[in-house]
Amino acid sequence: MDTYAMWGAANQIMDGLCSGDAFWYFQPWLIGQGQRWWHHAAQNPDNVAGLPAVRALAGRSPREWADAEWPHWEELSYVAPRAYDHITGREDSLDETLDARGHRTYSDPEPTDQPWDSDSLAQIEQHLPHLARLFPRQQYMKP
Repeated sequence: MDTYAMWGAANQIMDGLCSGDAFWYFQPWLIGQGQRWWHHAAQNPDNVAGLPAVRALAGRSPREWADAEWPHWEELSYVAPRAYDHITGREDSLDETLDARGHRTYSDPEPTDQPWDSDSLAQIEQHLPHLARLFPRQQYMKP
């Protein structure tokens, strides 16, 4: 799920407001939509357009969304670190363990696919045609 395509999908929904942190919080939100939707989106990030929670946001500016509607779930991203801390009895032990084993910070997006410009109208329409129609960009757009 750490792909430019998935980050582009989140960025499209959020009208260009999807930073690295916002993308990190988008991923647990997507997982929280259920295994069926997570797998469907993992096959093709444009499939996110079919999620009922995403369709409920279409046609409205992010400024109009209630806090509970935003496609992010920051609290869920803390479950694994808290569980690991509880098991080890140490605070921030998951970060330390990952670092000691040479792994990058799990919350630092490092997309694995080919980069593309998720602020370019032409590239958005090419990579995410359904989301482009549902969420026409209002801000942060390049020709």
